[in-house]
Amino acid sequence: MADALAHGADVNWVNAGQGNATPLIRATAANSLLACEFLLQNGANVNQADSAGRGPLHHATILGHTGLACLFLKRGADLGARDTEGRDPLTIAMETTNADIVTLLRLAKMREAEAAQGQTGDETYLDIFRDFSLMASDDPEKLSRRSHDLHTL
Repeated sequence: MADALAHGADVNWVNAGQGNATPLIRATAANSLLACEFLLQNGANVNQADSAGRGPLHHATILGHTGLACLFLKRGADLGARDTEGRDPLTIAMETTNADIVTLLRLAKMREAEAAQGQTGDETYLDIFRDFSLMASDDPEKLSRRSHDLHTL
């Protein structure tokens, strides 16, 4: 990947043969925190959606990749982005009963609302995101909660 980018590959390239998946979406599907971080550091668009209208945060949520959901939220993923079925990441997290991601998304929405009102909030939000980030780095499997039936999504 580093070699391809060094030779001019587009970090936001869309693969029409795979539903307009971007490298970031493919790295999300592989649950590769390292690859996702690398792509984001090199300019990947955290909100670029595939042909189903799903961005990396949608995919991390569907697949139960809590560490990646945390990373995308820290990088400014759009909480309100809806896929072609009209579902945002929080709706998907609730449908897949992923409590960790539901918690992260609700905290991020709360933080967004506080910021819009000019409130800075407390350190709890940052502490929780730091804890999830550390767990994702140290033991990513600990945070993986895969849905039993992904075909319903």
